[in-house]
This record gives sequence, structure tokens and C-alpha cells, in this order.
Amino acid sequence: MIKFSSLFLFLSSFSVVWGFEQLVVIIAPEMNSTRATLQRYEKNGSWEKIGSSVEVTLGRSGLGYADEGEPQKHEGDGRSPLGLFSVDASFGYSSEPNSHLPYYYADESLICVDDIEDKKYNKMALLDPVKPPKSFEMMHRTDEVYTHGAVINYNTKGVRGRGSCIFFHLNNKAHKPTSGCSAMDEASLLEMLRWFDPLKQPHLLQIPLSECGKYQKEFVGIECE
Repeated sequence: MIKFSSLFLFLSSFSVVWGFEQLVVIIAPEMNSTRATLQRYEKNGSWEKIGSSVEVTLGRSGLGYADEGEPQKHEGDGRSPLGLFSVDASFGYSSEPNSHLPYYYADESLICVDDIEDKKYNKMALLDPVKPPKSFEMMHRTDEVYTHGAVINYNTKGVRGRGSCIFFHLNNKAHKPTSGCSAMDEASLLEMLRWFDPLKQPHLLQIPLSECGKYQKEFVGIECE
């Protein structure tokens, strides 16, 4: 376990893209869909399915492009990011980690900064009660959706206004769409978290069905249906 009080620094978001061996594929029926299907894969020559597919809940506005494309994701738009992202940290309310990844202990002092003017924009930090950021998200929430989760490494350079604090986390009790994260039920989330292997550099590929065909050429073995 890697833990320093409530906070540790992220591992570098850099990875050799074609060297990773774990892939989570989320496919939404349409760009504006708030529901999608998640399937896990591991590299064994081609990509092979791991476990059963599960339903996930996306942002209230569907998907938005992480790079070029329209609609492009930005802060507060309610879109989950579309693209390929590394996943190299988990978090939770327990002092004991929920995965083999480096772990953020989300006690009452851990925050994620979403103030686009702050130098810590899109980063975890410890809350300074004397001089807090103008806008931030508490990582220990009363609705308990962050009881378990993992960090999706979107906008790792902290580009102003492009979006922040994107996670895997638990569904809320009403299964309502998220603000831009990807949510699922507890059993499925915990199974995925325990499966993550930092040596296999887990990644998320999150796309609409219309774009799945082109990714099948790059990730041989993934399924679109």
C-alpha cells in the first residue's frame, strides 16, 4: 500500500500506450447516452474478455471528446470524457486500500480542486481551512458514492476549463446520471478495483458505439455488441 496520511502524489500519467495489458472498455449507444456497457479485457496476444459485462452510468449530458471533436468536454458540462485514459490510483473511505493501485484515503480533509484558476486545478489536495480553493469537491461525501473509486486520468496537464475530478465511483441510490464520471454498482466496482494490476497499467477506453469499429483495428479482440 502507498499511503501518506490522507494524500499521496499521483504516479506519472505517462505510459507507453501500447504496453499496457488491462483495458476497460465502456461503450455508449449514442454520444448523449447516460447509460453504457462496461467490459474488461486483458492482453494475451489479442484482447480477451474478463468477466461479464456490466451497466454503467455516465454523465448527464453523455460523452464529450477529450481531444479534438465535437462536443468537446469542458468544465461543468456534465459529459464523461471520450477517449483513452490511464487508471493508476484508487480511493475510498476506509484506511485500508481497495485495490493494488496506489490509494487515496478519502477522509474529511481530502479534496479535488475544480477551480479553473487554481494552480492545483484537477488535482487531489488536503483542504486548507484557512485558505481553501474557491471551488473544490470533498472526497468524503455524504451520499457515499465515493466510498470506493478510482481516478480516471483525464486532463492530466490541468488545461484550464477542460474538466476535472473524473472518476470511477458508485452509483447513487437513484442511479441518476453523474456530473461526468462513470458509475456502477458496488459489487461490479469492487471486482474491477481488485482486478486492477499496476504492473499491467490499466486503461479505460470510453467511446460511443459509432466509433467502436475503428478501435477494433487497434485493440484486436474487443467487441462492439
